[in-house]
Amino acid sequence: MDKVVWLVAGNKGGAGKSVVAKVLAGWLRDQPVPVIVVDGDTRTADVARAFEDSLPVTQFRLDEDSGWRDYSDFIGAHRLVGHIVTNLPDGLTDRAIDFLDRFRMVATAHGFTVKVLFVMNALPDGLHLLPDLGAIAPELYPVKNLHFGAAETFTHFDKAYGETFAESVVLLPALNPNLMTVARESGLAFGAFSTQRANMKTNFVLAKLAVSTWYAAACEAFDDVLYGD
Repeated sequence: MDKVVWLVAGNKGGAGKSVVAKVLAGWLRDQPVPVIVVDGDTRTADVARAFEDSLPVTQFRLDEDSGWRDYSDFIGAHRLVGHIVTNLPDGLTDRAIDFLDRFRMVATAHGFTVKVLFVMNALPDGLHLLPDLGAIAPELYPVKNLHFGAAETFTHFDKAYGETFAESVVLLPALNPNLMTVARESGLAFGAFSTQRANMKTNFVLAKLAVSTWYAAACEAFDDVLYGD
């Protein structure tokens, strides 16, 4: 069975990294593979909370070296198979690259392939780290978060790396910001949002229909680029 560690990073805080991590975990869960969620953004841990009732979840402080050691020990101490979706802390940094490189060696030694989703807004922040990130994990997928504008407005990325990643860019569709806020405040996975039945302020028809349509489009975007990986 495939053994894959997915690392979901962002070019800066607020780029939509946790949104992408939740879509990825839900997309994988609908395929015939075991899925584990690791939330390394303990400041919010909203990815872990979204799946705590439906998938195995755990948390590590991946903004610290000790957290990466704990994660490496976790990989080594359990006979894990399937896919591990890892939500990294906000904003990829040079220091984080060092953590990732050491972790990749441990994960590879235990039979895992490491793949990275790099979530972007349209600004140049963090783009200079893409070559280093690609050297660590050649299966690197930039994600244009279309909440920040149409695909062609990501000019900084396109000029520097557009040709390099021409076949591996994921286009995450936009959702009305107010409805995205409602979906996130629910604490639910996106797939569960449209079927919620509890008497919650997030449980109203317009939001459920819009989020369901958007989530299906987001999964289709993953199908287009990641299917079979």
